[in-house]
Amino acid sequence: NFQKAVRNAPFNEDVLKNVTVLKWAYNVALTRSIDYNGERIIAPMADMFNHGAETEVEISYDENGDCYAIAQYDIPAGSPLRISYGDPTDPTPLFARYGFLDESSPGTFCKLMHMKKEMEALGYTYSNLLFYRGDGGISPEVYDLVLYYCLLKNDEGL
Repeated sequence: NFQKAVRNAPFNEDVLKNVTVLKWAYNVALTRSIDYNGERIIAPMADMFNHGAETEVEISYDENGDCYAIAQYDIPAGSPLRISYGDPTDPTPLFARYGFLDESSPGTFCKLMHMKKEMEALGYTYSNLLFYRGDGGISPEVYDLVLYYCLLKNDEGL
């Protein structure tokens, strides 16, 4: 939590009163950090890789916390080096954290948040509920869920 970190960080009073500097620090820490065993850590150089749905590099850490970038195959000189910042079919976290939408994704989650209980009853997760970019199609699970939701609203005995 950022507010807790700020209280425990060795900032002087002038920095703590400067909202612009605190926002800058927060955004640097948020967008330049990488998930490692459930914690956000800053890994210089590893934070310079771009995001891609198809990746060329895998990030790993040894027992000392040293960061390694490992090519997944022979990469021609001049080619991009990309890692995944998250699920490319779910734009919400990518947009909220990094400020972009993944244009290479074939589909995006249909977030019917108010139907979560019904979604789980059908054995679905948000990853089953897709809008497809190419043809504008909708996954059958979206139709199933909406139909099930409507049926429940009209007949709570289901």
